[in-house]
Amino acid sequence: MNPPLITVCIPVFQTEPYLAACLRSVYMQDFDSFEVVVLSDRSPGKDEKGRSAKKIVKLAQKECDGWRKSHNLPPVKIRFCEHRENRGCVEVRRTLVYESKGKYLAMIDSDDEYMEGALSCLYEAAISKNADIVHGTFVSGEYDSEGIFHATAETKCGRIFYGTKDGLDIARSWFSGLFNGNVCGKLIEKSVYEKAFEQIPYTECNMADDLLIFFFVGMNARRYVGIENKIYRYRINSGMSSHRKIDTLKKWKMICTSSSVFSIISQWLKENNDGLLSPSDIEHLGKVTLSYLANNIRQLRASVIPELQEEAKLMLYDFWGESFVKKVENALE
Repeated sequence: MNPPLITVCIPVFQTEPYLAACLRSVYMQDFDSFEVVVLSDRSPGKDEKGRSAKKIVKLAQKECDGWRKSHNLPPVKIRFCEHRENRGCVEVRRTLVYESKGKYLAMIDSDDEYMEGALSCLYEAAISKNADIVHGTFVSGEYDSEGIFHATAETKCGRIFYGTKDGLDIARSWFSGLFNGNVCGKLIEKSVYEKAFEQIPYTECNMADDLLIFFFVGMNARRYVGIENKIYRYRINSGMSSHRKIDTLKKWKMICTSSSVFSIISQWLKENNDGLLSPSDIEHLGKVTLSYLANNIRQLRASVIPELQEEAKLMLYDFWGESFVKKVENALE
């Protein structure tokens, strides 16, 4: 049996209430050669019926089989995997890449959904444009109590360039803000991901993960193409970092480790840049670094429970450096 052309990769961590809808939007795609891999990052969550991610996937497979047969579409296999311990977003993406069998990978967060015909549009563009990154258009919004989706003004997640970029222009265009660096909403060749993860050391973090991964994806890709087809329904204010209280030091550590993202990128640039990125690109990276530390400080103040404030601040110092944290704190006053 030939391997699938596309693997749809779905991470899960406390997003079980949305997983069934996400899976439904995936298996109802009209594309005829894809698989689905769902990876739980040791998620303790349940949906509204008390079902775990594994149970939701099992039921989705039955629904998938029936629906695709009734629509005369080839069957789709949905595989469930689970980390033995919580490792964070970077390592979840790494595992999904290594578990996949498709030539192309389509990452989708488990609280989001694909729009009708998404995979077909992405794959057609990859083939016709000879692109190893295809970026589809986002629709951002929220569902109301009656299950009706209401689109909102586009967020930064929806930033896209309609056209092509080749070689280093991919990384430079992303650095300049021409399009977003999220891995979701894109179809990317597996070989590009593999090259990227060869350059990324083991990293446990839940913040700046897209930035880290796409930095190396952009450095290893041949061609980016952005298409006007609306392919991704992005649900705002539902992800793991959206307005949730931080009540353990483990959760806080996963956020503080965004500092390691910039350490990894900075070290790589010291060893490999040699004119690849311009001084303005490097300056932009410095500004992004400051923005992430500022966000960590705001999260400390707003989301960490009072009992952990003192220890959490010391941890922030450990990861970012006490003098650097205090400098940014003063700037925020």
